[in-house]
Amino acid sequence: MTTMTGMYLTYVALTVGITIWVARTLRTHGRVFLTFGQEEQLELNDALSHLLVLGFYLVNFGVISFALKTTSQATNMPTAIELLSSKVGVILLVIGGMHFFILAMFASIRSNTMKQANEAHRRDHIGQLAQARRATITEFEEKE
Repeated sequence: MTTMTGMYLTYVALTVGITIWVARTLRTHGRVFLTFGQEEQLELNDALSHLLVLGFYLVNFGVISFALKTTSQATNMPTAIELLSSKVGVILLVIGGMHFFILAMFASIRSNTMKQANEAHRRDHIGQLAQARRATITEFEEKE
């Protein structure tokens, strides 16, 4: 096995492993984040979480594949480690960026869901107040 072959295999193993680990973490904790207070929409939230993680995989595996090619040659172990380090570093930056993008998406979705829940609660409360007022007026009119 040449130095470059070993570097490529190590690169793919590291970056794919890190991507899978981050995606699983996003899926597990993103589900909790999305479903908090919205237990009636579990299926929808699971589907949304799955789609976001799928997009995460596609983008990151695409970048990993794209970054695999290099014009540099590692002829010895120190240059192979340097090349591997720079390639893995780029992938970690991309994964970190994708991670924060997905967190922003989760936060936006949760914010919209919470707004809708608050509006529904407010409408229910106004409806209850109106019903109580009508009952009070009816009761008052019956006494007269």
